[in-house]
Amino acid sequence: MNKFSACFLFLLFFTSSLFAQDMRIDKDKNIINTRDEVIPGYFIFDFGASSLLNAPDPMDLKVWGSWSVNLSYLGNIDLGTNVKFLPGVSLAVDNYMFKDDVSLFRGKNVLGEDKVQFYELEQDEIRKSKFSVTYIDIPLEFHYIPNPTKKGLRFALGGKFGIPVSGATKIRYKDDGANFIDKTKNNFHVSKVRYGALARIGYGSFYLFGYYGFNSLFQKDKLDCDCNGGSPITIGITLFAF
Repeated sequence: MNKFSACFLFLLFFTSSLFAQDMRIDKDKNIINTRDEVIPGYFIFDFGASSLLNAPDPMDLKVWGSWSVNLSYLGNIDLGTNVKFLPGVSLAVDNYMFKDDVSLFRGKNVLGEDKVQFYELEQDEIRKSKFSVTYIDIPLEFHYIPNPTKKGLRFALGGKFGIPVSGATKIRYKDDGANFIDKTKNNFHVSKVRYGALARIGYGSFYLFGYYGFNSLFQKDKLDCDCNGGSPITIGITLFAF
């Protein structure tokens, strides 16, 4: 989260300057440029709560701590007075905070198969246990702006598809009064591609959004249990540089 916090502060400062000064004046050439001419696209920051529908039985999640953080750059293609097509690229991290003292392990089961297993943690004082996945996504969104000349309601529908680039478990615990962190990097057989639908509704530069993943978080045949892979769902807020 530290890297994303730094990126967010930069994005907040950058977009705030854009909102405060929507036009730039080139004094030497006496030309006034609109924001779209200065930056031919939009930077957005999504922050939401992640969960799983039909999650694997051992994967009971906390709401607090299961955060999704997303930084995107979207292009801008006008399809008419009120409609824009915004393709782009984004970097996202989805965090899943376990409610119980469990974590993930990838290894050979009794049949010699490479599987992902859930196991109970043995440390005495577990502070938190979570699983995180980092994605590179391609978002594709259609935005409808009822009145482009005024700051008002805006609507968006679209989707995104992406690939996981890293995964990790993180366990924070105390032992004999000392704090410890165990971190294991592995893809843990998450689905090789993810895709889903996205909807937004906002006013000015602030939006509410929802995302539903059409495929499961894990490859179902790679889980060492008779359970589903879990369908990701995220609900949150967006800072949008309109």
